[in-house]
Amino acid sequence: MGDRNKVIAWFREIGFKPRVDDFQDRLVAQKIVFLLELKKLHAGFKYNLHVRGPYSPELAHELFSHKREFESLNTSAELSASEKEKVDEFKELFGTNASLLEAASTYAYFVSLEGSSPIDAIGKVKGLKPFISEANIAVGISKVKQFLYPPSEEEIKGMKVEFSDWERAAAYDLEKILDEKGRTVAN
Repeated sequence: MGDRNKVIAWFREIGFKPRVDDFQDRLVAQKIVFLLELKKLHAGFKYNLHVRGPYSPELAHELFSHKREFESLNTSAELSASEKEKVDEFKELFGTNASLLEAASTYAYFVSLEGSSPIDAIGKVKGLKPFISEANIAVGISKVKQFLYPPSEEEIKGMKVEFSDWERAAAYDLEKILDEKGRTVAN
C-alpha cells in the first residue's frame, strides 16, 4: 500500500489542495505523484497507462477513502531537505497545470517505463492526446526532460562548446547593429 501521508506532504509543499470529487484535481494528483515517484521520491504507488496518462488505482482509492485528509492537507509527515528540494523543483517547473502534467507524465511513462525512444514517445503522446495543444505537449515534454533527465556533465561541456559559436555570432551581430546606430555595447 502506498504512503498517503507522504503524498499529502508533497501536495502541501506544492500548495495543491485537491478537491477529490473534481476530476481535474484527481488527474493533477495522479500526475504529481507519478512524476515525483520517477524523481525517486517513493510513496509506493504502482501505475499503468490509461487514456488520460499514468494512473494508479490504489492512489485513486486512497484519495476517496481519505478524502478529508487530502482536502485539508492533514498529515504529520514532514519532508526531508532533499525531498523538499525535489518537490520545490517540481512546483517551479509544473505548478498544477493539468494539460502540461498530462503531456509530461505520459511522455515520461513511455520513456521511463516502456523504454520508448524520445522520438517515439513524442509521437505516442501526440497520438494519445489530440485534445492537448501542440504547444502544451512541447512545453510539458521540455519540462519533464528538465525535471527527470538533466544533462550529464559531459553533455553540458559539449553544449557549451556548441553554443559558444552561436554566442560569438550573436555578440558580433549585436556590435554590428549598435555600430550602425552609433552606439556601443557599453552604452
